[in-house]
Amino acid sequence: MEIKDVKKIALFGAGTMGPGIAQVFAVAGYEVAMYSRKQETIASGMSVIRANMETFIKRNLLTREAADKALQKIVPTTSIEDAAKEADLVIESIVEKKDAKKALYDQLDLLCPERTIFTSNTSALNIYDVVPERRLPTTVIAHWFAPPHIIPLVEVVLGAKTSPATVELTVALLKHVDRVPVVMEKFVPGFCINRILRVLGREIFFLLDNGYMTAEQLDLAVKASIIPRAMVLGLVQRYDFTGLDISAKNLENKEFIDPPNDNAPKSLFDLVNRGDLGVKTGKGFFDYTDRPIEQVLAERDEAMLDVFGAVKHLIYKKI
Repeated sequence: MEIKDVKKIALFGAGTMGPGIAQVFAVAGYEVAMYSRKQETIASGMSVIRANMETFIKRNLLTREAADKALQKIVPTTSIEDAAKEADLVIESIVEKKDAKKALYDQLDLLCPERTIFTSNTSALNIYDVVPERRLPTTVIAHWFAPPHIIPLVEVVLGAKTSPATVELTVALLKHVDRVPVVMEKFVPGFCINRILRVLGREIFFLLDNGYMTAEQLDLAVKASIIPRAMVLGLVQRYDFTGLDISAKNLENKEFIDPPNDNAPKSLFDLVNRGDLGVKTGKGFFDYTDRPIEQVLAERDEAMLDVFGAVKHLIYKKI
């Protein structure tokens, strides 16, 4: 199958990530079947897509006509059979539980054509353990980032039996819908970005737990330094500009002691145990109760569109 043969996208999961992914493919002109077990999830997902598109229209990134046309491309459904029928590409974005994913893949194996490419939006799980054996050559992890209608990165993580043709088609399709795919040659739990975020989290919670700085001051520090710098130099190339000898000496500094591994940091777990889970509950490290969640998300999206609009050329530029 070639990219010109891809007509129908079957998206399973209409929760946090599904609507944004559906929007990306629909805007690009693809028919998208968006499946969820619950009608209320489907209704909420469609509402999110409409709100997202209003933001894009407001920013002149999408015309009203194009938005209406894209919405007509999305077919919400609670029928697995209808979603899977004649699907060229499957995007699995359901709950992060292996048993649930295995049950879905077993059904899709029976319902989807032989040509169907299976992709999983899992953020850490080894999906290759639960996909039917005969589907492994046409299966690949394609991990998107929230909000997926704005953040361009998709991690494409190969399984041991993923065919080169599957990788080539997946990468080409993602580029066609204006995403930025990066290929990981083999599976490792957490892939690339979540592994980096896990290390950052260890330091973040060490600084917060021990009273070295507040959440507000920590966020200001990184926004005013390493985050914008990384848009130019990334993480690896930055070492070249610092000087590899200096970086080596920094690692040899015996006075710099890394924090111990702590998978239950107090600053995080105290909030979780109180039920303060972040934006979705109104409070986390910061307080969002002064405005509706829809406004909080819209403000986030508008700011992210400003950032990615300003630095998009750097993503494709080499220093």
